[in-house]
Amino acid sequence: MTTKVPPTHSKLTFFLNSKLHENLKIRLYYDQIKTQSEFFRYCVESYLEQDPLFMEFLDDYKINKKVQSKRRTLGSKKLRKAGQTLMEEMALSTEEVESIFDILEEEMPEL
Repeated sequence: MTTKVPPTHSKLTFFLNSKLHENLKIRLYYDQIKTQSEFFRYCVESYLEQDPLFMEFLDDYKINKKVQSKRRTLGSKKLRKAGQTLMEEMALSTEEVESIFDILEEEMPEL
């Protein structure tokens, strides 16, 4: 049985060591996560929504895997915290926040 994919969706594919894949399936089953898709969808949503728990994980990954310097990673973390504080103080709407992030992305593409 093949699930019909809506035209608004994209398919992601990547390769993983067979043993890691097997262990992932076992761990997902143990944690009662129904599908790999469900797991990865939640990871992507958490990343895009800048979920604090996921961002903490990502910061740890960037430092330990030397993806980004510790100084830069901690600087990004500090900026996120300052942004969150500012949003709370100003009670900005979601649209206003997205507009601010669009401006920042244009001005500082390296972030």
